[in-house]
This record gives sequence, C-alpha cells and structure tokens, in this order.
Amino acid sequence: MKNVINAIIIDDERFNRELICDFILKLNPAFHIIGETDNIISGYELIKRLKPDLIFLDIKMPKGNGFELLEKFDSYDFEVVFITGFDQYAIKAFEFNAMDYVLKPIDQSKFSQTLHKVKARFDNKFSNVNNLKSVIKSYDRKEFVITKIPIHHKHEVILLSIDEMIYIKAEEGCTVFFTTSNKRYISSRKLNEFEFIVDTYINFVQINKGVYINLNFIKSYSKGAVCIVKMLNDTTFEVSRRKKTEILAILDRQ
Repeated sequence: MKNVINAIIIDDERFNRELICDFILKLNPAFHIIGETDNIISGYELIKRLKPDLIFLDIKMPKGNGFELLEKFDSYDFEVVFITGFDQYAIKAFEFNAMDYVLKPIDQSKFSQTLHKVKARFDNKFSNVNNLKSVIKSYDRKEFVITKIPIHHKHEVILLSIDEMIYIKAEEGCTVFFTTSNKRYISSRKLNEFEFIVDTYINFVQINKGVYINLNFIKSYSKGAVCIVKMLNDTTFEVSRRKKTEILAILDRQ
C-alpha cells in the first residue's frame, strides 16, 4: 500500500488547478500535490524533475495538447488522470480504454470517486500504463478521434488502423475485423462498443444491424430487389431493406 501519492497538475486554467488542490486537501489526504504548471513545455520539465506518481493532465491547451506531452516519453512510470471538457466522444473513448478522467466543470462528488478509484489501483499495485500506451498510439493528435483500435490477439495487443479495415461484423457476441492485409481479427467486445468510433468515419457505413463496411473497399453491388454488396476480399453482405435506399444513394455517388 502506498501511503502518499505525489501528483502534479498540468492545466492552462488556473481555476481548475486551484480547485483540484482544494478538493484533494478536503477529500483525500493520500494525495499530495507537489507541483503545477499551465503548459506542456514546463510540464515535461516538471515531470522529469519531480518524478510524480500521478499527473492530472488537461487534454486541450493553447501551447500543445496532453497527448503531445505524453509522446515525449518512451515509457511511463506515472499514472494519468485526464481533464477534459464535456465532450461525449472523449468520455466514451476514455471509458472504452478504461482510462481515468475528470470532466470540466469539475464536480466534487465525481472527483472524489476518481480519487478513490486511483488510490485503489495504487494500493493493489495495478498499473494502467498499458492502457495509456494504447490510448496515445490510437489517437489522432489534432482531431482527438480514435484512428486505431486495440485488439488482443494471441499474446499481444495489435493496433488496427480503421482506414485499413474492409468490414467490421458482429459474430456470436464478439466483433470481427477484416483488414486489407487479408487478416481476420476477433475482439471479445460487442459491435455496439465500437460504434461511437466508426460512426465518425465518413467512409464507414452500417448496411444492416450487424455489419459496417468501408466504402473504399467495395468491389461491386447489385440494385435488384435484394441489394448485395461484394467487398474487396469477395465477402458478400446483404443490405437491409431499411438501409437499402440510403446505401444505394451513397454508392451511386461514389
């Protein structure tokens, strides 16, 4: 069990830094703020000099974002709690990657829950570093959207580029990803857990309840009573009646 968790705050808003300090003093004596700053340049130096156990890190700042700061490190010997504005995509992304986050405006009750969760991890010597690495590699630094999906394959985690996926399909409670390298990957997560990611990609469309296809990799399609789409790897899918008009309109514009 770790008695004191030394933390620093990197956030360009002074009010947020002061609020975090006040809440920690009031809510949980296990945390100790040893430094704070308002940008990633001085934040990097602060981390190197103070070697904190934990960083409260704002994502969007005028002089660079939190991901750019984390990219400066080859490895992480600290945990991170992200600070973000009310962005539904960001919330889903952090939950998808099992990362800790604090929403602005910072709510005392929810912040207390986050501290409790982080403290429990330290007490049980459970690190979130691997998830953090996946997050950094998965995100587009400028658009703040996930561009790669982590898939557990055999004894490693593979980051699959969404742009290289031919289709994504629900199958027996799991999700199948088929890529341009002619490889099939399976995730134990259900398809609906990935929908918030693929729905942000204009080239991905849902053709029925269980299938998303990449428009860039369609080989052919039929316009008969039953609409069939053939993909680059010769896999065929039937477009649902409900989706037929919408999908054909999209395909006719290609």
